[in-house]
Amino acid sequence: MSTEKPVLGYWKMRGLAHPIRMLLHYKEADFVNKMYEQGDAPEYNKDSWYKEKFSLGTAKSKIRNDMIYSLTVFDLYRFFDVTYSDQFETLKTPFLESLESRVEKYSKYLAQDEFFGDSELVYADFCAYSLLDVFNQFKPGCVDSFSNLKAYMSRMSSLPTLKSFLNSEEGMRYGPFNSKYATYGGKSLQ
Repeated sequence: MSTEKPVLGYWKMRGLAHPIRMLLHYKEADFVNKMYEQGDAPEYNKDSWYKEKFSLGTAKSKIRNDMIYSLTVFDLYRFFDVTYSDQFETLKTPFLESLESRVEKYSKYLAQDEFFGDSELVYADFCAYSLLDVFNQFKPGCVDSFSNLKAYMSRMSSLPTLKSFLNSEEGMRYGPFNSKYATYGGKSLQ
């Protein structure tokens, strides 16, 4: 796993990155604030960004981060469709039946890699870990039946800076997974 400082790359303006910059400074995070200069009118040249755009991170980690993040959002919303529905009992069975094939996709994407960003830990790893943990509690053993995912879940939950959080009350290991008005997961499973 990389121990390099995280890089926040954005244009030399406040824009969309400013709230993130503020949070990082507030938390006294050690990061690189990389600002790209846009050219002047009339061209507004963006070469400073385009020269580096495709060399930041590995291509594999960026592509897989996007794919896995999108997949987790899709699967999370399918989970919400079931768990927030007043037809929960009717929808639950087909969802449980589809769960193995859903989880299998993550196993295939991960393959023998350490993380979804190959050897790099990427944002999608946190999304995938959280979702797979919920799935494994919704249908116990559905993730553990894939040896690479079982090892991945153990690897993620053993990261020193995450371990204490995940095992704390704030880490909400057993939920709630949803809000109180959900049919399932609106309160702790313990």
